[in-house]
Amino acid sequence: MIRFLQRLSRATQQGPDADIRTLVRREFGLRVGQRSVYEEALTHSSMLDGDKSGLKSNERLEFLGDVVLDMTMANYLYKAFPEAQEGELTKRKSRIVNRKNLNLLGKNMGLHHLIHAKMRREDIHDSMVGNALEALIGALYLDHGFMKTQRAVLAMLKHYGLDEQVNETHDFKSKLHQWATKRKKKLAFEVMKDDDTGGEERYEIAAKVNGEVYGIGMGRSKKLAEQEAARRAWKKVYDRRNAGGRERTASDSKSGGSSRRPSNRRRPSSRRSGGNKGGNRSKPKSEG
Repeated sequence: MIRFLQRLSRATQQGPDADIRTLVRREFGLRVGQRSVYEEALTHSSMLDGDKSGLKSNERLEFLGDVVLDMTMANYLYKAFPEAQEGELTKRKSRIVNRKNLNLLGKNMGLHHLIHAKMRREDIHDSMVGNALEALIGALYLDHGFMKTQRAVLAMLKHYGLDEQVNETHDFKSKLHQWATKRKKKLAFEVMKDDDTGGEERYEIAAKVNGEVYGIGMGRSKKLAEQEAARRAWKKVYDRRNAGGRERTASDSKSGGSSRRPSNRRRPSSRRSGGNKGGNRSKPKSEG
């Protein structure tokens, strides 16, 4: 995530664009056909105050663009990670499609310079820019259809580091190496299968710790397969840690649940003031 955000921050827009056509051409590689939908995408709801010309805000296009962006990312991830389950795919998507990233992407493109709003330019806050970006994607969809828009959006995201961000397993590999080094264990990645059946090469790689398989990953390249293996291996390490903690807790509760540790406090003395030790008080003499 940090690298992705740093990349967005470094790639700063060189001055405001003259109009939306320049931005769309540069960022998405497409031409503006239906100019009206792009103007709508840039119109903030504040412009509707007192308007009697039938002006439309970008909120409907924002809704549409949000769905198009979600579908684009879902389709990309579904094909890129055939072994990943629903939960993992959702996590990967959320690394890209989130409010913070959309706000940064929009600002980096210079979209804030083109938004129509009844406020000073410097008062346009980040969320307005992210919303305008989603509206712009909605406009692209209406102008060019889903397939062209999907390709254009993916190309734009890849330019800003999409592949690196959705994989983000360098962190898992780093954690795995640190863990193995600290415990003096041997970590190795071994190619189990290299299959090019059907013209598409597929790799299967195992992450091994002291010869034991901790995780197996598959991918279209060695790098992707290794990254997935590292993720699965780190999950196993994490699960074992948790299991070990639960076992210790259960053991402690069994051995010490009903018995208390002996108190170090001394019991109070049974002596009374002026009495003898140990309760061996002298018997009174019988009167004779």
